Order: sequence, then structure tokens, then C-alpha cells
Amino acid sequence: MTDDLTAVRENLFPASHGAIGDWLTFPWHRDRANRIQAHKPHSSQAIAIDVFGTIKMSIDRDRVLNAIAQHVGVAPGGPWSITLEWTDKDRLLRERRPTQVDALAVGSNAALVIECKFTEPGGKCSQTTGSRTRKPQCNGSYVEQANPFSGVRSRCTLAGKGIRYWDYIPKVLAIDPSADHAPCPFAGDGYQWVRNAVLAAALGEHRKLQAAAIAAFADHPSFSTARKAKLGLIDPRYCSGKAAVRPVSYQEIIDIARQAGLDPELWNDLSAWIALKIARASSCSSHTVITPGSS
Repeated sequence: MTDDLTAVRENLFPASHGAIGDWLTFPWHRDRANRIQAHKPHSSQAIAIDVFGTIKMSIDRDRVLNAIAQHVGVAPGGPWSITLEWTDKDRLLRERRPTQVDALAVGSNAALVIECKFTEPGGKCSQTTGSRTRKPQCNGSYVEQANPFSGVRSRCTLAGKGIRYWDYIPKVLAIDPSADHAPCPFAGDGYQWVRNAVLAAALGEHRKLQAAAIAAFADHPSFSTARKAKLGLIDPRYCSGKAAVRPVSYQEIIDIARQAGLDPELWNDLSAWIALKIARASSCSSHTVITPGSS
């Protein structure tokens, strides 16, 4: 094992190690220089593996995931499987680069699409950003416009490229896709949460399962996603009926596991591990601005 992976291993809760499989080919998050980032104390990938890798390897897996499913409003029922860093290989949304989520849990009745955050905010839509040599492809509003690069006219640049987000948005949110919206309802990091909500809807339809999108986050007042979750800003504000995205903290997930499982020592140890990581990351974040690309 390389020095980088040795450092990664030391940054992961020991009970989660078996969830990795082949450490050399695992889809580690990397920086622009292609360096693995999961050794960092504030790595969102590492804390996701800590929690969901441990659940995957635990004898309590079915009990815990049944309890989480009920908590977020979908039907329990095992056996459950967990895939870390799952990619939509069926291209249900016709994305050019399929969405990769931090964890996918699938049972006999439901699927959980899980996006994990630590210190960083959600991801933003790339179509509204430009560069020195290229204009933004979207003006930031959901109104008919011409893509300056391709000339295609559409309300959403991504829809103009054949991506099916707006095919599913009316199924999960109370938004009229034939009406203008200025600014776009999914400006900022709302984009990532909506993308996961529509992926969950597409996956549930494809596999004939109930489905839920979960935003798993580290609960600390200095972390961006945690602050938004507390203010009710993670779940898209245009939703009707049950929440399109359910924010659930890592601490809450571990409490659910402790109550549902038969191995309290494991969950107590994981709780202490996560608490220490959060304490260290919050100390760093009080001095340093941590960006999404740094995790």
C-alpha cells in the first residue's frame, strides 16, 4: 500500500476498512493534481466511509438501514446493500458525466441516495460560471435563452443538452416547468440537492422502489451545510408534500444505529471517532476557509 493510502487508512474508522475492497482502484476523491484527499481531517469522503462503511460491514446493517428508511419516510425491508461512491451507470438522467453519490443503500422496498458533507457546502451548477475564454452558458434564470456556446434555446441549459432533471422536477417539487423563474430556483448549492432528489426519483421509478434523497452532514455550528440544515434551507423550498431531500446528521445516524442495533460498543466507538473528527475540523475551520474542492 502506498504512503498516501496508509495515511488514508489511518484516517478511517477501523470497522469501515472492509467496505473499501480494492484500495488501489477505489474511486478516491482527488485534487487537481490527482492527489487522494481522504487522508485530510476534514475529508467528506473519509467521514462518509467512517459511517456508511461501518454500517455496510456491521452485523446490524439491516436493522440500522430499516430504521433509517423509516426515519426518512420510506418502507423498510431487507436485505440491504450499500455501495460507496455509486455511479448511475444506467444514465437515468442522461447526464454526460453520470452523477456519483457518496453512498447508495438498496433494500427490498426502498433505495436511499445519500450525499455526504462535512465542512463544505453543496455543489453548484457549472452552467452559470465562465472562464477567461468562455462565457457562462446560462444567465442564472430559468427563462428561455440561447446557449452562447451551442446556440440551443431552452429555459435550462442542461435541458437543452438532453439532461432530464426537469423531466423529474415536477414529480418531486411543486414547480411548473413551463413557467419562468428568475433567478433559477436551484441557483447556488440548491442545485446539488435537487439533482440528488431527481436522481432518487428516477432510480425509484427504474427499480420500482420507494426512494429518498438524504443529505448526511456533520452537525456543528461552524459548518456550512449544518447551518443550512438547521435553518431548513437544505430541503428545496418549493417542495410539496414530504421533503424532497431529508437532512440527517451523522450524529443522528449513529444514534439511530445505537438504538436499532445489537452492537452498542461499535456505535459508541464510532460516535467518539466522529466527535473527535468534528472537533478537529471545527477548530481548523475557525481559522481557514475550506472549499468544496479541498475535501
